[in-house]
Amino acid sequence: MDDRVVVALTFDANYLAPAATVMRSCLVHTGGEALQFEVIHDETLSRHDRRRLEAMCGDAGAEIHLHRMDERRLRGLPRVDRFGSIVWWRLFLPDLLEELGRVLYLDCDTLVLSSLHRLWGEDLGASALAAVANVIEPAMREHVANLGIEYPGGFFNAGVLLLQLERMRGERSTDELVDYAVRHQKTLTWNDQDALNVIFNERWHALHPRWNAQNNLWSWRDWAMDVFGSEILDDAVSAPAIRHFEGPSVAKPWHYLCPAPHRDLYLQMLTQTPWAGTPMQDRTPSTLAIRLLPRRWRLEVYGRFLRLKAMRKAHDG
Repeated sequence: MDDRVVVALTFDANYLAPAATVMRSCLVHTGGEALQFEVIHDETLSRHDRRRLEAMCGDAGAEIHLHRMDERRLRGLPRVDRFGSIVWWRLFLPDLLEELGRVLYLDCDTLVLSSLHRLWGEDLGASALAAVANVIEPAMREHVANLGIEYPGGFFNAGVLLLQLERMRGERSTDELVDYAVRHQKTLTWNDQDALNVIFNERWHALHPRWNAQNNLWSWRDWAMDVFGSEILDDAVSAPAIRHFEGPSVAKPWHYLCPAPHRDLYLQMLTQTPWAGTPMQDRTPSTLAIRLLPRRWRLEVYGRFLRLKAMRKAHDG
C-alpha cells in the first residue's frame, strides 16, 4: 500500500474555513509530504479560494486535487435544510475518485490531533468501510431499530470513514446508497448516515473511538460506556486522534458559545490557515451577554433564547 495518506473532504464556501482547518491539522500531525487531499466542491468556491487552498497544501509539500461536483448526480435526492445537498456528496466518492483504491473521508467539523498513518494502515479485511460506532440518545434508539440495526454498537457515525473505494465500486455501493436514499427520503432522520448504515449493516469494520472522538464521549459518558466500555472510552477521551465536534450549531468549534473540549485547539489551528480571523458564528450582543454568565448556565440560557427567538419569528410571520 502507498505510504501517502489520501484524505477526502466535501464542502462549499460556507465551510471553507473549517475545511481548511481540518486540512491544516492533517498537515501538522501527519506531514505534508505524506498527504494527498481530494477536495469535492461546487461553484461557490471561488478561484481565489481554490488557489489559497492549493498554496497552503503545496507549501507544506502535500498534493491537492480539486473536483467540482456535478449537481446532475444528485437528481432525486432530497435537499436538507441545514446543509443543502452537501450531505450526499460523500456517497459518490467511489465514482468521483475512480483512480483511487482507498480514501479517508473527514467531515469539516473534525480536527486531527495525531498522525493518520496508523489509521491509514488499518486492515479492513473483507469490509468496504471502517468507522466508529455512534452513541445514540434513548429517544432516537427506536429510529435505529426501525432501520433494522442492532444497538449498542451496530450504528456508526459517518464523520470519519475509511473507504475501500475499489471494493465499493465492485459492489456498486453508490447505486445502492442513492436508490435507498431516494426511496426512503421521508424517513431518513440522519440522511446519508442512515443510508450508509442500512446498506453496510453488519458489513463494516469497527475502529477505536479515538479515531472519531465525538462530543458525546464527554457529554453522554454513561451512554457511551454502554457502547465502548469504560476502558476503551477512557483511552479515547484521554488521547483522541481525530476530534469530531458533532451535534447542533452550538457544538461546533466556530460557534461563539461552543463549550466542547479541544475547542481551543481548533481555534489555534484556524490561525495557521489563510482564513485566520474568520468571525465566530453567532457572536451577537445577546451571546456576548450570555458568555458573561457562569459556564454551567450558558447553554440552558442560550437554548431559552433561541426558543424565544423562534416564537417571536413565528408570531411575526
